[in-house]
Amino acid sequence: MLLFFSSLTTAFSSQAQATQKVVVPQAFGLGREEYMVLQAAPETKQGAYWQYAGKKGTTLVTTGFYAAGQKDSVWTTYYERGKVLQARGQYARDQKRGVWEYFSEKDALQLKFDHGTGQTLFSLPAQRPSQLVCRPMPGAGALTTDPQYALGSDALSAKIGMTTRYPAVALRNNVMGQVRVAFVIDSTGAASNFLVVHGIGSGCDEEALRVVKLLPSNWIPAYTNGRPVAAACEVPVTFSIK
Repeated sequence: MLLFFSSLTTAFSSQAQATQKVVVPQAFGLGREEYMVLQAAPETKQGAYWQYAGKKGTTLVTTGFYAAGQKDSVWTTYYERGKVLQARGQYARDQKRGVWEYFSEKDALQLKFDHGTGQTLFSLPAQRPSQLVCRPMPGAGALTTDPQYALGSDALSAKIGMTTRYPAVALRNNVMGQVRVAFVIDSTGAASNFLVVHGIGSGCDEEALRVVKLLPSNWIPAYTNGRPVAAACEVPVTFSIK
């Protein structure tokens, strides 16, 4: 009888953990997400995860794993042209853990960062000073380390420059200058609360806000005494007619 009961329990447990694949097209552009969910709870991701993007929407850009709806185990991301590694490391309970490696588009190691201690183990020297300015959130203690763009300050500047479109009104009126956009980088590295804190008008403020919002979520959070914390940041977007 005990053996029969044990067999029933095992069978029930196995059935409860049965999974099925879900395919979700990207809301904008080409590509899709594929992941496993529990058959008994389809809203809970459980198992392997894949994301496809690129010009044809068929390039594998992310692989990972979910446990009980949270990111877990090894996660790897690639640039949209495929095969070139962007980042690699481990998650536990939806948080980055241990040493992560981040790579440039030229397939060179850009940053090796220990998310457990908040220590930079390796960083490729930047060609230009970082224009990202950060400070503690109101009422919080001093930052031990500032947030940083995982792919480097040069990549941050290049991404902003390539994405920015000069507004027609600003061109006609010869409007030039810097727009400063403020935002918050939380303890997970996610950016939010975007706001123009210094504008120059003629459509430049709206364009700068659009550009900064489009930045990929490749942020390393600030740390205080080995603990990731939120920080208030600002970055400039420059408009110059040559």
